[in-house]
Amino acid sequence: MWSWIKGLLGNYNGEQRTKPVAPIVPHTKPATVNNILQIPAIWECVNKIVRSMSGLPIDILKIVDDDDNTEIIKSGQLHDLLNRQPNAYMTPSDFLKKITLDYLIHGNAYVRIDKARGADYIAALIPLNAEQVKTYLENGKVFYKFYSENDIIETYSADRIMHWKGIGNGLVGLSTVDFAGTTLTEAVSAQDASIEMFRNKGKLNGILSAETPIISPKQSKDFLETFMQMKNADLGIPLLPSGFKFQSLTMSPVETQLLATREFIVKEFSRWFGIPYGLLTGESNDLVELSNYFYETTVLPMCIELEQVINQKIIKDDSMKVKFRTSVLKRMSDQTRVSMQTSYVQNGLRTRNELRREDGFGRIDGADELTAQNNLYPLDKLGDVNANQVKQTPISEQPVKQ
Repeated sequence: MWSWIKGLLGNYNGEQRTKPVAPIVPHTKPATVNNILQIPAIWECVNKIVRSMSGLPIDILKIVDDDDNTEIIKSGQLHDLLNRQPNAYMTPSDFLKKITLDYLIHGNAYVRIDKARGADYIAALIPLNAEQVKTYLENGKVFYKFYSENDIIETYSADRIMHWKGIGNGLVGLSTVDFAGTTLTEAVSAQDASIEMFRNKGKLNGILSAETPIISPKQSKDFLETFMQMKNADLGIPLLPSGFKFQSLTMSPVETQLLATREFIVKEFSRWFGIPYGLLTGESNDLVELSNYFYETTVLPMCIELEQVINQKIIKDDSMKVKFRTSVLKRMSDQTRVSMQTSYVQNGLRTRNELRREDGFGRIDGADELTAQNNLYPLDKLGDVNANQVKQTPISEQPVKQ
């Protein structure tokens, strides 16, 4: 027991644990990828985050001076690896979908780094199934064991694995679905109850009682058969003979608060995966604000984590770095976006070509310079004449048409 606790809270030799020591509620069903993704709320949570991550462009930047100014590298082996083909069977979007899914479900994503035979450059990045990888610490060194389906164990040193991990002890991330096991069990139970109710078409179960005893067992059997035939024939409410009463033993959906329970479960999963409830359901008056909150609190931290991992394991060059172009997430409304871009250009914060690239337009000549308006002038200089200054329109006069 103590080794499990040490594995969760600190670093110790041996296998690093990703699951809770024990469920908070006994008899919690074990979580698997197969059953959790059948819950609509989890599917939508995972789908939103995975698709947000997989659509982000990855820029490879080269630092050009001591002020950390950079320029984008648009060709080369690393560019092709991250932006064209990480391996023989995946696109960059497929690659990001896979490792993001493992990160969300298992708290860890593992990628095998394969170098070209006889060369020192990386030829392929191969995602490994997180369920088949175990992380170990021995004598201060980290290594990974991959348990293949053929019962073959392959051991990799830390420089062969790119490990993207969630919150944990620093060596391994904690599994989201295992720690959310109680909520998952509640969701499955609520879904079972809903299915059972519709399977029975809402028919009630209960006890039949009579004010006077039935004379013979045959009469009792015949009456029960007649009642069940009426009950299952969809003829409405069965008519009971005089002296008989029916006492329901089934709770109605209102009594069980079934709809409220299922709505609460959706809110619970929105908390587990860091997605605002209104954004998850689309029932909000300000989806733009919720989207920005989601990107800033969930997607952006994931991007920063993955950037650091790629820089450490793939780039390995202090003069270069990768960066997700997260600005494409904040599309906002056209009016708001154009207003913000105009402010950037007019105040010398960004060039026109930088903004054109984000909008999917090509570069144009003469649009790489930072520009700013020159109609803002210090108050004590308003009476001075400058030959290079564009003539200003006095406040008391009407603007002159150009």
